[in-house]
Amino acid sequence: MLKRSAILVLWLAAMLFCGWLALFKIPMITDITLFIPKTDSTAELLLEQLRSGPAARLILIGLEGDSAQARALVSQRLAEQLRASGWFTRVVNGAEPLDRDEQRKLFSYRYLLSPTVTATRFTPAGLREALQQRLRDLSSPVSVLTKRLAPADPTGEILTLARVWQGNDHPPRQCQGVWCSPDGQRALLLTETQTSGYDPNTQKQVVAAIRQAFATAKEAAAVTLLLSGPGVFSVLSQDTIRHEAELLSAVASVLMVLIVWLAFRSLRPVLLSMLVLASAVLVAVAAAGLLFGGIFGITLAFGITLLGEAVDYPILVFTHLQQRKTVAQSLRAIWPTLRLCAATTIIGSSAMITTALPGLAQLGVVTIAGLLGAAGFTRWVLPTLFPPAWAPRHQAKPGAWLAWLLRPRPVLVAALVLGNILALLVVLAVAPPLWEDDLAALSPIPEEALKLDQELRTALGAPEASHLIVVTAADTETALRRSETVAAYLQGWVDNDRLGGFDLAAHYLPSQHTQRERQAVLPTPEPLRADLNSALAELPFQSSLFEPFLAAVEAARTGPLLRSQDLSGTALGLRVNSLLFQSNRCWTALVLLKDVRDPDSLARGLTQQGYDGVYYLDMKAEANRLVAGFRDETLLRLAGGVGLIVLVVWLGFKSWRLVLAALLPVALAINMDVVVLLWLGERLSLFHLVSLLLVLGIGTNYGLFFSRPEPDPVMRQRTLYGLLACSGSTITVFGMLALSALPVLKAIGQTVAIGIFSSLLLALVLAQPLAVKLNPPTGRIDPGAGQ
Repeated sequence: MLKRSAILVLWLAAMLFCGWLALFKIPMITDITLFIPKTDSTAELLLEQLRSGPAARLILIGLEGDSAQARALVSQRLAEQLRASGWFTRVVNGAEPLDRDEQRKLFSYRYLLSPTVTATRFTPAGLREALQQRLRDLSSPVSVLTKRLAPADPTGEILTLARVWQGNDHPPRQCQGVWCSPDGQRALLLTETQTSGYDPNTQKQVVAAIRQAFATAKEAAAVTLLLSGPGVFSVLSQDTIRHEAELLSAVASVLMVLIVWLAFRSLRPVLLSMLVLASAVLVAVAAAGLLFGGIFGITLAFGITLLGEAVDYPILVFTHLQQRKTVAQSLRAIWPTLRLCAATTIIGSSAMITTALPGLAQLGVVTIAGLLGAAGFTRWVLPTLFPPAWAPRHQAKPGAWLAWLLRPRPVLVAALVLGNILALLVVLAVAPPLWEDDLAALSPIPEEALKLDQELRTALGAPEASHLIVVTAADTETALRRSETVAAYLQGWVDNDRLGGFDLAAHYLPSQHTQRERQAVLPTPEPLRADLNSALAELPFQSSLFEPFLAAVEAARTGPLLRSQDLSGTALGLRVNSLLFQSNRCWTALVLLKDVRDPDSLARGLTQQGYDGVYYLDMKAEANRLVAGFRDETLLRLAGGVGLIVLVVWLGFKSWRLVLAALLPVALAINMDVVVLLWLGERLSLFHLVSLLLVLGIGTNYGLFFSRPEPDPVMRQRTLYGLLACSGSTITVFGMLALSALPVLKAIGQTVAIGIFSSLLLALVLAQPLAVKLNPPTGRIDPGAGQ
């Protein structure tokens, strides 16, 4: 009695400790980019850009409905509120992109920053052309700005910089002084958040802030808000997956509980099965949190599904309870086989732990720790929760249907084995490529949302999240100069309409070299005054109006250069820091590309130029390459895991014939699973691969139990009854996931449901007949009777 009490106290203390860790000490990590493998420096840069790069932090906003004037007014109000919210590094809509303080601070540097500052800019012809443009501007929507700035800036450098600072060499069409779509039916805004676009929790707050600001800005206008971008998609993905997973899991859980209750017609097995699962989850979360400092939300969701296998352990114990034995005695009789089941599943899951993919490594830890917790609970805690001689009211008894299912069928065996192999060969010969390496194919984002994103991105000329050029150097000056050289090359592509545009830090902070060159072409006061007077001939301007201009040019010619620290605390400073940063003991400058028409030719052209420290990065292609490489690595690890499983099963049975009886069914089941998936038109992804791993673990359990030398026909029927209950609950749970409209959940559900059904069928047909025929019970080998 003391022993039973001590076990319960220790278990309760352990669960309370794990629960305390899970609730109060282990943070939930929602950054989905942590599921991309870190294999090299390119992968790390890819991760950084996916997680917090400028393109990943863009939110595109459209306003439609009501009149153009109403949309423009809402756009202006919304932009003002968003700039004041503190969530964004920039908010641009075609109006002034900087606040008054920043404009004053940077106005004095305009002649060092503007790309149009050349020697010809200050000749009589150049000045006259600029003054004529100012006259045209006076009759345009920017007339107020022109009147205010023309005396100090008749060449319009600040207007040039405004376009550059808004990040668009070819700005969208303007309607009522703000950006609008080509057809004029939408007002447009471009925002860049300060936080990662792939942090759903933070992005949810950002999206909520935008919606709240819009509700205030629109007042009585009948304007509709449209949102898109990586941050919006991450929120939509999380909400969609959570909604479907919660709904399907709730329905599946109810069905699973119903199946257990129908199998035993008693509430105690239902409650204890759920208690085993809860214990496994708490142990798994605590272990992952202690090892990784937190648990990924997607790992927890998928891990709990994987741990559904833990419910099989108590179910198999319940079906093998005997009236003449205590619960502990009955459990000891099947414990060696249960232990072997847990060991093989853990070995299969260990292939995930040593991978370069943090999310999958954590999933391996969750699975292993959870199964260890479930197995330990079943072995030591479960017997203490029963009266000594308890047995469920409804147990499998000799019956015609069970005996019929256990009847040997040699013809069916041959047909299944040969047909399985032949079907795989036929499918591989006629099917499309086996693997799906494009992560976009698994996206839960609806087609209409992707279409809206493309419309807004095209209208705004926003940079593409998947194409950029990386420039590395030992210091900031070299990085800026190299990126300026690349920019000069890219401008040729833009001029030839082979590239929509580009953005880089040097747009906002030119290198010191470039600033000195611009400073050198600025004329001294007297020649500039003479050239200005010449340009003013026959123009309706008074020469005295431009005295501020003459003073400003002289101040720029003799003043200091602009440095990065001068931009500290400004929106432009935040923008520069996102495009120019230190990483891996060097400086990296990013060049974001827009509307890349021929990425392969662009990549080849950059290579042919022979630039130092410059390379093209197609983030989508690179992510797919990393996933494909990781998949191949995982397959090799799984092959090693299968070898270990064979070894462990042999150590348990000490018979190669029984090893064949136990493992051949699951091998053929996985083969059948792949065949059916390919026939359904699926291409196998990482999620299929992990799901096949679960099929391997559970299917091996079926083969192990069916291949136990068991002379008692009643106990063989009870084994079948228990496995039917286990497989029924598993197929029900994953069958619900297979009904999901989300590609990931559908892939997981289909793979496991098909695989578990195939495993049970093949284990029933192959395992026990092989075990009995090849190794009839003699008392020499009985792993199910060990202590």
